Amino acid sequence: MGLWLGCVAVVAPLAFLLTSCEVDSASRTIEIQPNSATLKYGQALTLNALYGYVYTWSLSDNTLGTLNTRQGQQVIYTSMTDPATPVVQTITVSSTFSDNDTSNTGSNAPVVHTAQAYITHINSSNSPPTS
Repeated sequence: MGLWLGCVAVVAPLAFLLTSCEVDSASRTIEIQPNSATLKYGQALTLNALYGYVYTWSLSDNTLGTLNTRQGQQVIYTSMTDPATPVVQTITVSSTFSDNDTSNTGSNAPVVHTAQAYITHINSSNSPPTS
């Protein structure tokens, strides 16, 4: 009996902690890391999405670069342009999940959260700006 009560004393708070993490993360905005970069033609960059569940990626201009996949937490973006003047690609990631119900109506309707990263493409003969 004593062992069983001890197990409940450990498992119950753990279950509460695990379920509260899921609810907290559902109300948090998602992020892309890194959220900006400068690339030359042919260079690649790994982007990671954080704080969502199922991720869908899109590009503002498919002629500037490519993604190795459009689904998942991590993608690789490759520059496919060598512009005369700098040009910016906007990469958007979306995550759809049930958000916290703040109205107490019992409905957790799906909500789409998005984040963006900005990739500046520069000419191969130019050096990226130093910070």
